Amino acid sequence: MSLALTTKVVKSKDGTTIFAEACGDHTKPHVVFVHGFACASTVFDKMFSLPEMQKNLYLVRYDARGHARSGQPTDEESYVSARYAEDFDAVCEAFALDKPFYAGWSLAGAIAADICAAHNPVPIRGIIWLGALPYMGDIMPIVATPVVLSFLPGLCTPESASEALSQRIKFCHTLVAPHVLPNVPFADMASWVGAATHMLPECAKLLIGRTHDATRLKEEGAKGLPMCIIHGADDVQISGKDVIEQMEPHFTNCEAHLLPGLGHILFWEDPEKVADIIQTFVARVAPNEVIITCSTPKLLTESLCSLELDLTLTM
Repeated sequence: MSLALTTKVVKSKDGTTIFAEACGDHTKPHVVFVHGFACASTVFDKMFSLPEMQKNLYLVRYDARGHARSGQPTDEESYVSARYAEDFDAVCEAFALDKPFYAGWSLAGAIAADICAAHNPVPIRGIIWLGALPYMGDIMPIVATPVVLSFLPGLCTPESASEALSQRIKFCHTLVAPHVLPNVPFADMASWVGAATHMLPECAKLLIGRTHDATRLKEEGAKGLPMCIIHGADDVQISGKDVIEQMEPHFTNCEAHLLPGLGHILFWEDPEKVADIIQTFVARVAPNEVIITCSTPKLLTESLCSLELDLTLTM
């Protein structure tokens, strides 16, 4: 299916512009997707193009502040926790979203903590973590791999233009599982590297260095806020096993999927499988609002609420 997107340039509360797009059926459950560090919302093109996703859901995505087509302020105040919640609120208002699900990939997984910290009650139905960093702070050295941590100096404070570019290329090479890298089309890799080079080093430093409080996130999890953790078992940037071990105990309504053979950008590597899991989760949380037609029907009857590898999800 072709990707026909409604585009809006939204102003957040502090005046920063946020580039956002949407497609699908507005009468179905709403899901807001936000990309990871040094990337852009275009990474979701494959999954947004799936006919069943457009049929069953209303899909919204936006470029996070400091990235791509959104504003790139270079002052510390523009990257405090409240600003991220305000960006989410502005996009929800612009697209008339009704208590959407929040789907954060990689660094954007942490935005769920910003949303929870800024709101009580929370304005989301559930959280979907895609290869996600759960929050900023003490968990980073636990779940982030030495490989991705080694890139940060060159991404945030490069000593030369050559180092800045080379580190961004190396960073993008680790988005996929190692066995997938030789088969990544040049156009896709060029798109990822292009998005990474579009981010100012000053913004990168502020993004990585920001802090927030994850207390409200954990409180909402304990009260039953639905959580779906989807992670590639071959992710070389963030350890899915460690994310699940650290965060599953905080969520009483949690399902965890650790997918063999997939890396950090798992929804690009296998968009159908990831889309099926998302749709099944949404249907479980909002059973009266969506009829799922998955490409992997077995997912409709499975409830994976454990640390086990998702080895049964085979065609």
